[in-house]
Amino acid sequence: MKISKWVDMGQEVEIEIGMEDIRYALAETFGRITRTDLPEFQANRAEISMAFSQIADFLRAVTDRQIDMLTHDARRIIEQFLVEQSKRYVARGLPVESKKS
Repeated sequence: MKISKWVDMGQEVEIEIGMEDIRYALAETFGRITRTDLPEFQANRAEISMAFSQIADFLRAVTDRQIDMLTHDARRIIEQFLVEQSKRYVARGLPVESKKS
């Protein structure tokens, strides 16, 4: 499978990555933002943003064909979960930007 990814020089390149690569990256990031060895640990904004970026990469990497391989019930459960989670973010709202006249 191929995804598009922006590199530091600001040029879009296509790289080949597998689901295992994405799974490893997600597991590593999840481990960093949910550390249990330090009870006072709080993930910082950059770590949380990185986790969301990797989750987005994973969701984009799943092809329509792979989605079609899931059962109807599985797709419905995933859909409901994603909608439910997105509502958590929408509920917090975004600051209203003042309009300049």
